[in-house]
Parts: sequence; C-alpha cells; structure tokens
Amino acid sequence: MILDLTREVKNDTKVFPGSPLPKFITWTKMDVHSYDSEVIFMSTHTGTHMDAPSHFVRHVSSIDKIAVSRFISNAILIKIKKGSNQLITASEIEASNVSIKEGDSIVFSTLWENEVDKDYFFSDNPGLAEDAAKYLVNKKVNAVCIDSPSIDRGSDNNYPVHKILLSKEILVVENLCNLGKLNSQYFTLIITPLKLFGASGSPIRAIAIDKGLSVE
Repeated sequence: MILDLTREVKNDTKVFPGSPLPKFITWTKMDVHSYDSEVIFMSTHTGTHMDAPSHFVRHVSSIDKIAVSRFISNAILIKIKKGSNQLITASEIEASNVSIKEGDSIVFSTLWENEVDKDYFFSDNPGLAEDAAKYLVNKKVNAVCIDSPSIDRGSDNNYPVHKILLSKEILVVENLCNLGKLNSQYFTLIITPLKLFGASGSPIRAIAIDKGLSVE
C-alpha cells in the first residue's frame, strides 16, 4: 500500500502565527496565453514540511545540501497519544519496544493531526521532551517526524528539541497526516523537499510504502 502522509496546501491552509498565509496567484490563463500557470507565495515551513539543520543552527546544511539518499529510509511508527503541550519522553519510546537502527526515521503519531481545525492547533501542540531528542541522537536516526505542527511543544518558544536534533544534522519533518491509516509499524518513508538554494526548509511530499517493504 502506498499512502500519502501530506497535508494539502491552499490559500486557507493554517500556518504558524506570524507566518504568511500561502497565496496562489494566477500568472497566465488558458484563454489568453494558451496555458495555465500560477505563482506561489508562502513560507518554506508551510504545511507538511522538512526543517533543514540550518533552520536553527549556524554553519550546517541548508535544505539543498542534504544528501538525496536521506529522503528514502526505513521508518518506524510509534503511536503515543498526547494532548495539549504534553511531551513524549525517552522512557515512552523505550517502552514501545521498537528496534531502532542507525539511519532509521522515527515517525510519531500523537493523534494531534485530528486537531488541525482547532484554533489551538499551533499554540498547544504536543512535542518531544529533551531526553527523547537526546535518546534519538544517540540512536543516530535519519529523521524525526511527527503529526503535530512542531516537534517542540507549542508553549515552548526556546525550541530546545529543534536545536538538539538539527545540531546533529538529524532531519525534522512536521505536520504529517493519515498516520492512522498505516497498517504496519515498520515501513518505507519517502520525504522529498524542493531543492531550494540556501533555504532553511521546504514543503515536502511525504509518502509511506506499507506492508513491511524495506530499503536495502
């Protein structure tokens, strides 16, 4: 099974407070120019997106410098339901009894994706505890992904988890959806950002290949 884990981007897509709403601007029209096209104005951190290490850390990789081999990986789904501003801890990851190998991508399903239409979606979201981030650093994972809009909880404006992971060049993927439709805990994850020169992030198309298929 191939499953889309990506949120649709449109003019009324919710964004982080202070970020611009995405805007689709008609550039050419079929009846005038013989073809349709449009211009897009939006933050590189809109919708389902990837944070490059340079998002919070100096002198590390921007989105265009990340090796393409990292965009396809073995992934592990960890389901830990969390409410407003609650944290996923290292002990909870250990208690899930998953086997994490170097280079795996970890995907957290907190069920917060179901709150996307609520006013508090961005302000009260759950995230990772610092000990969980350090635990995953020690495991040398490829990426940490989550169905909330941030891997840091909404009430924490210091973004410690971003800094811990990105300083070690671990990719961060936020605002995933459809995780409840996955049949397997272990699957293949495809996360493809645009090659935007010098950018701190990019919207992505996140795709899961289920049924235990793996990347060799």
